[in-house]
Amino acid sequence: MNSTFEFGSELRGRGEPTQTDYVVGSILCGFGSELRGRGEPTHTDYVVGSILCGLSAVALLLGLSNLYLVRKMDTFHNAFGWFWASRTVGEVGFNIIHLLYSVPVTILQPTQLPAWMGIAAFDIGYFFAHHACAMHQVVSLNRCVAVCLPMKYQHIFTNKVCRFLIVFLWVQVFTLATLYHILPCSLVGYSPTLYEFVYVRCEENPEKSASLAATLVNRLCFTVCLGTVVSDLITIGRIAYIRLILKLKIQDKGMRRDIRFFAQSSVQNITMMIALTLVIIVNNSTDMKSPILFILSLDVLVMTHINNALALLLFNPEVRKYILCKMGFRDSKISYMSSSHVENAIRTRTMNTQISSIAQN
Repeated sequence: MNSTFEFGSELRGRGEPTQTDYVVGSILCGFGSELRGRGEPTHTDYVVGSILCGLSAVALLLGLSNLYLVRKMDTFHNAFGWFWASRTVGEVGFNIIHLLYSVPVTILQPTQLPAWMGIAAFDIGYFFAHHACAMHQVVSLNRCVAVCLPMKYQHIFTNKVCRFLIVFLWVQVFTLATLYHILPCSLVGYSPTLYEFVYVRCEENPEKSASLAATLVNRLCFTVCLGTVVSDLITIGRIAYIRLILKLKIQDKGMRRDIRFFAQSSVQNITMMIALTLVIIVNNSTDMKSPILFILSLDVLVMTHINNALALLLFNPEVRKYILCKMGFRDSKISYMSSSHVENAIRTRTMNTQISSIAQN
């Protein structure tokens, strides 16, 4: 008979809990525990929630103003306006989710939140955010074609093509959103204690700390935005070629407008790349030790939406003139917009000038 035998030894603990013990215990305690509040909100909760509320409210108001301006001003009744409006809808939807869900649960820290609410907040919010990310590339490509191929621009970006691209990208981001529910253990939801959308641990793989779907989609979005930088570099090269090699002065309204539109789309890449870099670093993981990275990952993304909306106001004198007219500071009869057929004529004259200059050289 074995003298070391102890009845029920299998039912005793190991003494020193391991990381797996903590993870499995947390899951058994309740699925989606990462998405519940702490019960008693802290000073940090109030501060973080208030900052997110302020940023989201500003982004929402500016986004709505952009949609109004694109709708009312003839200068945006073109392919650029279609794409800009679609991207803005994505940004507006993302910030509405924050105001309706992320901000209240961050400030109140409720403990009885069902997991599906936090997951739904992510699904809906990032459905809009991913569309805004994809449309940003289309806006940049649109500006690249306008500057590099002005004679072919109207034939490439027809109304039919614009509608198809917009619908296609909405369907595409919906397909990406389903990956979080198709791939095993890939759900993500908003955590009021971590102030970010984080991975929801599952029983099948308790040691896993990041969503496979989030890892793939985050890197895909970063790659798309990197493609935007490439498009902008090509556009800059074309502008430099026109100014320095052909030695043409960009004086016509059509070309100057295209360059302004390019400037406002390219300047947004700065905050966009910073935001996506933070998103990749955090990766919706629950293992991050620094809460600052969680906070910045979300807030910088909202700040990018503010930057995007402000660009329309800062880079377009027609917009500023329109706003002043509406406020009564200018004569409302002042022409602040140009019709599409006039712009086409100007664009044609510009290309004719370039061709003549090349022939003379």
